[in-house]
Amino acid sequence: MKKTILKYLLMAIFWPMTSCVSYLDQSPQANLTEEAVFKDFIHAQGYLEVCYKYVVNYAAVGNQNDACNFLQGDESVSTNTGMTGYKWDIGVLSDYPNGIYSRPGGTLSQTTGFLKDGFGIWQGWQAIRVCNIVLENLDKMTGATQTEKNLLKGQALFFRAYFHCEIMKFWGAIPYLDKVMTGNDGDYQLPRPATYKESAMKADADFAAAAELLPNTWDDLKTDPSATFLTFRTDTWGNNLSRINKVIVYAYKGKNLLLAASPLMKGTRDTYGYDEDLCKQAAEAFAHVVLFDRLNVNDLGLTTKANYWKLFYTTVPNNTNWPATAKNTGPGEAEYIFSSVANSINGASTTPKNFMPYGKTATYVTPCHKYVHRTFGTANGLSCDEDPSFHSVNGVSQTEFDNRDPRFYANMMIDGDLAINNASADPLYKYLQLYNTGLIKAGNTAANQPPFQKIYNTGYFIKKWADITFNVAATAGGSAVDNAVNINASWVSMRLTDVYLMYAEALAAQTAYGATKAPVYTFLDNAPTALAVINMIRDRFSVPHVETAYQSIGIDMTAGANRTKFMDVVRRERATELCFEGERWTDLRRWQLADLPDYRIKTALNYDRDKYPTPAKKPTTNLTRSQFKNINFTESVILTRVCDYPKHFWLPFLTDQTLMYPGFPQNPGW
Repeated sequence: MKKTILKYLLMAIFWPMTSCVSYLDQSPQANLTEEAVFKDFIHAQGYLEVCYKYVVNYAAVGNQNDACNFLQGDESVSTNTGMTGYKWDIGVLSDYPNGIYSRPGGTLSQTTGFLKDGFGIWQGWQAIRVCNIVLENLDKMTGATQTEKNLLKGQALFFRAYFHCEIMKFWGAIPYLDKVMTGNDGDYQLPRPATYKESAMKADADFAAAAELLPNTWDDLKTDPSATFLTFRTDTWGNNLSRINKVIVYAYKGKNLLLAASPLMKGTRDTYGYDEDLCKQAAEAFAHVVLFDRLNVNDLGLTTKANYWKLFYTTVPNNTNWPATAKNTGPGEAEYIFSSVANSINGASTTPKNFMPYGKTATYVTPCHKYVHRTFGTANGLSCDEDPSFHSVNGVSQTEFDNRDPRFYANMMIDGDLAINNASADPLYKYLQLYNTGLIKAGNTAANQPPFQKIYNTGYFIKKWADITFNVAATAGGSAVDNAVNINASWVSMRLTDVYLMYAEALAAQTAYGATKAPVYTFLDNAPTALAVINMIRDRFSVPHVETAYQSIGIDMTAGANRTKFMDVVRRERATELCFEGERWTDLRRWQLADLPDYRIKTALNYDRDKYPTPAKKPTTNLTRSQFKNINFTESVILTRVCDYPKHFWLPFLTDQTLMYPGFPQNPGW
């Protein structure tokens, strides 16, 4: 380890929710010794702060190609050849010179010291090195209090585990670096572990140690006499939500264990073949977050239906609120647990530009019918194919838009929906025309009239990431803008619903618990069952409880014999609640489903219109849904994605990485 630290020191940036405070009066590339950096808490914390910047924003707003990097599964289809989803559909999982999956790293701004561009996942190795330097130099902080040392050590342990897990999620088992590599005597030549679990358990040990050292929230320290760094800085109070705390640590501790327990990581092709011991450990970690919810730590709580949209975007002037936080959703409804802070909160509108029907730039991403049909069930609480009233034939019903789960209408825009709110909008564009001969028709290319440029009309648009007022009513002479400037759709890495769904999955995978038996914890009274958690989530949109819904078709979901059936319900609930949030591709892989035909085939829903009761003439071009009904539903294949097992289940390492030394094999198939 060299005595000077050149590469990793940025200005010490305190990253609260909406403001930045500098604590080091040093230039970004100052040549400081270890003694100078670790002389006290303020300077050491400033050095460690760079790790927050390394947390990848999967919805990076650097350019439109990056804005949907989190959609790589079966949920959507894109015509943009620069987007990750498009490339992965054709089997190209490498060759990303400018993407988050192999980005070489950002460059320092000459004026602010901030990184101009966000880091990629692979650059997590650099953050891991920062963590190890901090952990190896804590003893130099002779003047620091124990509270301050705990904060530094806890953050460093968390980030070391977190960045290993982020890399593992895409590349699989990797060596776990728990010391600073010098390059001397080949100390970096660590063999690649034979199993994913081996790496995951080392991360778990770091998560466990971090949880012991960190507070529930940094605001708890404002009266701690050993935390004078915070006590006398009132400007930081209430702005510590993104600082690593127990809630964040336990959420990721559980996720790491659940991923390690999953069929792919376990090494079985049985989609229900979990490592039950790891599932037990995962459920216990998630149970801590359940406790924090009950204690209202950080205003945690499941958001109500009325505020559901506030989990994904804000319409506050100047975009000063962060989605999913109490400032946006209201007290006791904050689902925010963790996210990247690498991009400015202001003007984060690139993501919805890719989803909304009308925009100043081309729309590229639309939902796939097969995914929508499989995921969003009926108002009766069943999947479309299970509900006898839905009359689905070969994946298509003649009432495809009727009697659906309320979350279908919360997340999808369909034919005839209001798309432009502005009173001055051109009537031609005011209501969506997604039927076969409508304005937005299948096979659109750049030759069609604006603003529809080279999109797939799959029969739907995604409504999750922006209010309809984000749309622009394009006309030949200009546009009538609703409210596009006041949309902040910052992507949240972890939210409370995700934790509850993972908790339910971890219990459902165990023969000891299944759907209806609750675990017993010393720290949590009356831990919920998996069934209770799924019903609690359904209650938000008044969807019938699982047992009630399945009793209607003669299935007892409380019976132990239906464990796999209940797991299917949990997975569908997960796909419904977390649709278009970036979890799907990891889920399909870890469940060993990604290479099956049903998950590779991407389809569109085609249909016509017919006025009712009896139209006297052909429908005009600006009808609302109350003025017509859709008929003649059919399904057409857009593409069949390339996905072979095991090749496309993991990203390939670069060749020069696998040739650095013996014992680091390439992922299979590459």
